[in-house]
Amino acid sequence: MRSTTIKKSPSTMRIIDRRGMSLVELMIALVLFSVILSVLFSFMLNSRRSYTATSNRVEYQQSIRAVFSLLTREVRSAGCDPQQVGFEHFAIADDIMLQYRADLDGNGDTVGLDPPEDVIYQYVTGDDVLARDPGTGSQTILRNVSDLVFTYLDADGIVLSPLPLSEDNRARIRYVDVTISGLAENGEPIEYNTRILIRNG
Repeated sequence: MRSTTIKKSPSTMRIIDRRGMSLVELMIALVLFSVILSVLFSFMLNSRRSYTATSNRVEYQQSIRAVFSLLTREVRSAGCDPQQVGFEHFAIADDIMLQYRADLDGNGDTVGLDPPEDVIYQYVTGDDVLARDPGTGSQTILRNVSDLVFTYLDADGIVLSPLPLSEDNRARIRYVDVTISGLAENGEPIEYNTRILIRNG
């Protein structure tokens, strides 16, 4: 049996389109690619902002906690007087400033510097800082402070006033309430409050 071969004419052969993408198709692809990139970039930017804001807040909260720890430890010892000399526990008791004294080394006076025995804490409103002076000069211990209030209470928890307290009322201080309001680097407000019990009442 003879096999026959059918030849295809050029007109019946498949025509291959080698023109590529049209301008409209290219524009659509570019628009879709731009939208996807915009969404990804926006997501990454928001994530970065959120991370930075959280880091700033945590860092400032840690600073305030460290200040509260120091302030509580020191003010709590106000009036420590092992030699029974009889000095004033608080030399200044105002809403933005307090000065406490303690004889921590037991030598009968309050002029020691190591540890400091006569310390001033002051909110410097013009500079928005909390400063501490342990007898060697004022030093900034917290920045970006928007408000700070010292409140003084007697043994029954009654607020002592008017401020600054008189010598008689300063002798009645048994608690000091401290409220610090500040701003993290991104402008987020942060507020902390603590009550300090004076051990040597």
